[in-house]
Amino acid sequence: MKKTLFTLFLSTTIFAQEKATDLFNANISFIGIGIQYEKALSDNFTAVGSLDYIGGFSYSEDWSGESDFDYILTTSIALEGRYYYNFDRRLGKGKNTKNNSGNYIALKGDYVPDWLTAKTDDVTINPQGTITINYGLKRSFSQNFFYEFYTGLGLALYQETYAIHDFENYTTSEGKRTNNGFALDLGFRVGYNF
Repeated sequence: MKKTLFTLFLSTTIFAQEKATDLFNANISFIGIGIQYEKALSDNFTAVGSLDYIGGFSYSEDWSGESDFDYILTTSIALEGRYYYNFDRRLGKGKNTKNNSGNYIALKGDYVPDWLTAKTDDVTINPQGTITINYGLKRSFSQNFFYEFYTGLGLALYQETYAIHDFENYTTSEGKRTNNGFALDLGFRVGYNF
């Protein structure tokens, strides 16, 4: 019995963390790279700041068989507040909580400015942002490596460019307006904690 209790205590202290900790990491995602700083605000709450370089691409073919490949790479800045709700339960089951390994609920704000953008000529990017409520899980492996999956729903705000035609003077100018819509935030990243 004493050996069992000692083994349980030893395995709990090896993997235990009990509280959220400060972390700095570099990571890769589906179509991007980034850095993150996670600051512990209390035992279960953290604030996360992210700077990512993300991208996208499209391929299309018109009715004549002519194909078109477009790409865009740009900067994304995000700030989120996370609540890790299952640290105690994971510790009770003898599971790892190192490097904030656990499940969380987050409120996330994301902004995509037109900074350091690389793109094909006919693609435009207008500043845009989202506010989402996310559910995620984060797990550590191989000492300082981690993987993270998250998904959420929210509100998207984006700027739209449109043409203004003055038929009397035969001129066309450009106008901008802000629109909103539905946002789906879905991601997976693998990274290294320094």
